[in-house]
Amino acid sequence: MKPLETQGHSPKSERFAKGVSNTGQHEEGQNARELSKSKNRRHLLDSAADAIFKHGFRGATIAAIQKISGLSRGMINLHFKTKENLLLAVAEDLSNSYSERWNKIARNPDLSARDKLMGIIKVDLSPDILNERDVAIWFAFRSEACSNPEYHKFIDSRDASFHNTIVEICQTLIDEGTYPNGDAHLAADAFIALFEGMWTDFHLHSEEFDRCRAERVCLYIANSLFPDHFDLWKVQRESEL
Repeated sequence: MKPLETQGHSPKSERFAKGVSNTGQHEEGQNARELSKSKNRRHLLDSAADAIFKHGFRGATIAAIQKISGLSRGMINLHFKTKENLLLAVAEDLSNSYSERWNKIARNPDLSARDKLMGIIKVDLSPDILNERDVAIWFAFRSEACSNPEYHKFIDSRDASFHNTIVEICQTLIDEGTYPNGDAHLAADAFIALFEGMWTDFHLHSEEFDRCRAERVCLYIANSLFPDHFDLWKVQRESEL
């Protein structure tokens, strides 16, 4: 007579338990590998950006990136295939980081058009965006844009998405204030040119750059275009709070 199987401990249930355990271990191992891969990719992006900042665009060689990252050439090849792909990914990463910051403000339904413009001005002048490392890298890519058009879409001063957003905000302000002869496109061009000028001034004179004064300059223009929305003394008091 075949012996009865012990309840809850049949060979079938044990095999099933082992299968579940093996599957779980496999998934954990796979997740760990994916996490490690993601960290290495992030580390290579940061290291390549640091190489551009420290050595200039042409000095950001594979050897320089390896030295800063501590990772092998094979790791660079694994994630990006070539140095050119890695540098292109750095440009895209820098652009995405900037876009995420201003989009967070521009797409916030709880903010008025005035607060959105104020928020974008503050973000554009904030240390998280306007700092020596990132601005130097930004201008380094711009210096290469003519010889490598692939960089252009990530560092273009006439980025369509940003320009259209500023136009939309300006148009809302014009509609709310019924400003005579208001032109949202010209106003947007003025603000973008102003931001570009501030970034260039910071790049050339970072130690002397005064963020508070730069913000007041931007608000002076905002007050000139939209006086009912931007009272200079009121805005200055808000900034000091």
